[in-house]
Amino acid sequence: MKLTLFDIDGTLMEFTEGHAEAFSVGFKEAYNIDASVNEINAFGLTDQLIILEVLRKHGLSEKEVMANIDKCMNAMERHFEEVIGSSIVKMLPGVPELFAALKEQGHIIGLVTGNLEPIAMAKMRKVGLQDYVLVGGYGSDHLSRTELVKLAMKKANVKPEDTFLFGDTPLDIKAAKEAGVTAVGVATGSHKKEDLAGADHILAGLDDTQKVLDILSGKD
Repeated sequence: MKLTLFDIDGTLMEFTEGHAEAFSVGFKEAYNIDASVNEINAFGLTDQLIILEVLRKHGLSEKEVMANIDKCMNAMERHFEEVIGSSIVKMLPGVPELFAALKEQGHIIGLVTGNLEPIAMAKMRKVGLQDYVLVGGYGSDHLSRTELVKLAMKKANVKPEDTFLFGDTPLDIKAAKEAGVTAVGVATGSHKKEDLAGADHILAGLDDTQKVLDILSGKD
């Protein structure tokens, strides 16, 4: 049995503006700081690590950030839940067809995303994919994306050699390698194919279902 793990933003769907807004709400409510996620290069970082890195720029120590990070995450989750209903979330080409094929073949579908779990699942519900997700490692679980891969494997009780991680950033590839799983780069987000050169496989997108199935079966 194969475990197929997917990043969300830039891999399964386009970026959701309300997510960035949620960070600013959290920074203000938990730390009384006017700040934006756009102050750093956040691509591939977990939400907890984004919070930490942004607030370091505003002079807070890691200890000060972590003391109120739960309050910040709660505010983010609440705000995102309020705005997701009116937000436009676009799936990338081929995703629903791929998920249907993976389920039909008995693969375990999961998420490894920097998103906080409630935010991740709100996005999946918005595009109607929530019922496919059986396991996950989320930004609310740990700062490290590598640890999220390991957590998802533990939940699924699947070994690294039977696990595939699909992601659109070099940090997705790095996490896959550190966790000992097969890395599949997907050049649909902020990075080009050459940026994903460390991956075991590189795809232009997820619109070729058979290509993905061939990778999972070892034919490619």
